[in-house]
Parts: sequence; C-alpha cells; structure tokens
Amino acid sequence: MHGKFTMAALVVTTAAAAWFHGVARGQEVGRTVWDGVYSVAQAELGMHRYTAPCGSCHGRALEGGHIFGSRTRTAPALRGDAFLSHWTGRPVGDLFHEISAYMPLDRPGSLSDEATVSILAFLMRENGFPAGTHDLPADIAVMETIQIARQKK
Repeated sequence: MHGKFTMAALVVTTAAAAWFHGVARGQEVGRTVWDGVYSVAQAELGMHRYTAPCGSCHGRALEGGHIFGSRTRTAPALRGDAFLSHWTGRPVGDLFHEISAYMPLDRPGSLSDEATVSILAFLMRENGFPAGTHDLPADIAVMETIQIARQKK
C-alpha cells in the first residue's frame, strides 16, 4: 500500500507541476516585438551607440554591405526583408546573444549589456516595431519571452 501511495503522490505532484509550468509559460506566450517592448529614449540611445561599432560594416541605414577593410566578406542587413527573413519566429534573446557575443567583429563581446540592448531597441525601431513606455530590460530571460514577428498576430 505504501508503494501505491508514493506513486500516486508522485503522479499528482508531477501533474500539478506541469500544470503550473504551463500556466506560467502561458503568460509569456504570444508577446512579440509588436507589443511595444522598448522605449523611444532607449532606441535613440541605441542609434548613437550603433554608429561607430556597427555602422562601418552594417551601414548607416542598416542596409548591410562589405565588412570594413574587406572586399569579399559582407555584413547582413539589419532591417527590412533580409533581416526579418532570418530572425522571424526567433526570440529577441537570440538576437541579443548574437550581438553581445559576436559583435563588433573587431572586438567581439566588448559591448556592455546596456549598450547591446539599446542597439537592439534601435534595430526594432528601424524595422517598424512600435515603442512602448518602458525600456527593454537587459535581461536575457525576459528577452527569450519576446518573439520577433513580421506582423502583429
């Protein structure tokens, strides 16, 4: 009898944990870049931070182009269809990680989290995603809950 009670308790506990996890995840699901996840001030700061370390390769207008000093290597566009084709369906956290770990090319990982998240806000603005009333936090866990999407669902 003791074994059956332990098994039943395990099943109930597992089911309750799964339900709770599903409820918690349900609150996160559906949030996209169309929900105003950055502020105007944050995007403005990001525009200034983008210019030197990013603009020389990705272009002033985020159009992409030859990597500074190279005739063969190119940097991808950071706005428009080419950008959205690559990033749609992925969480903002993936883009944050890409920037913070691998950019700028000549000094990978040298940007602070605050600089990276403001540049990310600038990229969102330039791709037509609306600003909200609060800054996007430099918190990867939060950014993982926000999906990049072509249009609001």
